[in-house]
Amino acid sequence: MRLLLVLTACTFLVGCGGLDGPTVIDGSSQSAFETSLKHARADVGPRDRIKLEAAIHEHQARMFAKADNRQEYEKLVREGMDGLTAPGIVAQFDKDVQRVKGQTADAVFDAKRALKGL
Repeated sequence: MRLLLVLTACTFLVGCGGLDGPTVIDGSSQSAFETSLKHARADVGPRDRIKLEAAIHEHQARMFAKADNRQEYEKLVREGMDGLTAPGIVAQFDKDVQRVKGQTADAVFDAKRALKGL
């Protein structure tokens, strides 16, 4: 009897979308991208939202450097985030921060030494 109750509850949750995973960003068009990104932002809490925004802005800056016009920039941003989820972006951001943490500090100290030598 308990098993039947649990199975019924699970079926109900699945049918209502209660067990859906995080929102997948849709880069197929600008409007789909904006809508799905808005929903994806809701998939993370306040602490991770800061990381998400930092990762998005970093991606946008890289695509801005590659693009020759606004349309190309928007397309590159959309295509680069197509198929990703907010939790996935945050997880990659955390890995990237850990990977370059020491390298960044070393680069800053190298730059300071070079400036002192001028």
